[in-house]
Amino acid sequence: MIFQDRRQAGEKLARELQALRLKNAIVLAIPRDGVAVGSAVAKGIGCPFDVIPLMKIPIPWSPEASYGVVAMDGTMVWNRPLMNRLELSERELEMAAAAVIEEAKKSEQLYRRGNPFPNLVNKTVVLVDDGLASGYSMLAAVNFVKKRRPGSIIIATPVASDIACRMLAAEEGIDRIIALVQDPEQFFSLESYYREYKFLTDDDVIRELS
Repeated sequence: MIFQDRRQAGEKLARELQALRLKNAIVLAIPRDGVAVGSAVAKGIGCPFDVIPLMKIPIPWSPEASYGVVAMDGTMVWNRPLMNRLELSERELEMAAAAVIEEAKKSEQLYRRGNPFPNLVNKTVVLVDDGLASGYSMLAAVNFVKKRRPGSIIIATPVASDIACRMLAAEEGIDRIIALVQDPEQFFSLESYYREYKFLTDDDVIRELS
């Protein structure tokens, strides 16, 4: 299955979710690129929409790669196998994480404009991204949400790697994982599943939230 763009992918996800007849639901997307998908999902199932700002912790000598993910409240998820290979000191880890948490906080302030984060108690939380490669960003979102006592957690994504699906399926507290496409390849290419694949900006996120 190839999607025209993220919005069409979100509309297809929404049709899958409509069959579940969710009650008291809210859609939370992972910015930036998951926002277009999440917005379409929220419109399709008729529920509120918001975001969970996450930031990846970059490898110092290879900033395009990461070994962990943090949320704006300090929730952290580490890629332990990769960390062990990098042989970083505890001090290096702490400094890198602290800097990235501050960036996540700035993103939250930018996107939310002073509005409080929504109450998730007893809500059906639908977590959305435009694709899951390693799955660590989604795992950080799950851990962030679990602290807020939701009624249930559903992960919804247009495409996911087998590795990400297996990791998340083993995590407690996730009630359902919906992936329209599950990619078995070892080297996962998210871009190959979208005819139009442009990276979103902060302005795009703010526009969707408004």
